[in-house]
Formats: sequence, C-alpha cells, structure tokens
Amino acid sequence: MDGEITIKDTTASPAPLGFFGLGFAATFLGLLVLGIFDDAVMVISTAIFLGGFAQLFASFELWKKGDTFGASAFGAFALFWFSWAFIQIATTIGIFGGVMEAMSASAGFWYLIIWGIIATLLTIVTFKIGLKAIIVTFILLDLTFFSLALIGGVVAGVITLLLGLASLYTAIAIIMNEVGKLNCPGLCPPGE
Repeated sequence: MDGEITIKDTTASPAPLGFFGLGFAATFLGLLVLGIFDDAVMVISTAIFLGGFAQLFASFELWKKGDTFGASAFGAFALFWFSWAFIQIATTIGIFGGVMEAMSASAGFWYLIIWGIIATLLTIVTFKIGLKAIIVTFILLDLTFFSLALIGGVVAGVITLLLGLASLYTAIAIIMNEVGKLNCPGLCPPGE
C-alpha cells in the first residue's frame, strides 16, 4: 500500500542463548546428581548465571520479537533456576542473617511436580511448533522434573544430564542451521 512502511527484523535469534543456559545448568546439575563431582557451589553459580540470567535475557529478547512461547518458556525456567539456587543457598550457607531449615521432602516433591506439569503443558505446544530438537529437549525437561521428584538418584541424574546435552545440541543446531552449515539437524518441521 501507498505510504506503508515495512520493518524487517535483522536481529539474531536469542533462542541459542536460552538453550545454552538451560543446557549448561542441566548438564552440571545432572553430573552433580550422578555424583561425578560434589562441587555444589559451581552448580549453583551455573544455575544463576546460565540457567537464570541467560534464559532471562533470551526471554526478554524473544518477547521483543513477539514470540510468546519462547519468551514465556525461557522466562519461566529462568525463574526456576533462580528459585532453585535461592533454596540451595538459603538452606546450606544461609541468607538474610542465617541458615534456613532444609526444604521438606513434601515441599520438594510438590515444587518439582508443579514445574513438571507446567513443562509438560509447554511440551504439548512444542508439537505444534514441530521442531524435533526442541520437542526432545522439552520431553527430557518433563522427565527431569518428574524423575527428580519421584525417583532421584542415578536415573534422575542421567535424565538431567541428557536434558543438558539435548539443550546444548539444540543451541548449536540453531546456530549452525542459521549460518547454513547443516541442513535442519533436527530443527526443520516435518516434511522439510
């Protein structure tokens, strides 16, 4: 139309940053749960600065691009990592003048189950999006919450580690697909 201005968004996708944040935080948490190392301080730091801030930054940028799903998912899970880190800090080294009592098994169970339910509902949306790497990442996210709540131990550690690796793969695949080095490595919708 006459007088109409078209603005083309040429900014980079923030989704890889969000998937890197989830990937690193989940990978290191999985290794901790598996007992590969016992450096919880490193895992808490990764949860805050990668799981929390990286996903929060991705959320803000996706919000600007009008991506409700990406903004909501990365934003919600950024807040998960911040809250998880707060629980660890408050109950182990203390905050606000002292160490708080450890979270009860019941509270921990419901905390993870509620997050698992939200993740599962978001997973349903990923099937509509149709990108295989994102679908697999979200399925593993669901399994992580439920396995941590219901099973724990080695099973939960392995699933959490797999979530981290799938998320790291998704981040790299998005970048490589964008620069044309790979042809839709698990990212193209079915039929492409």
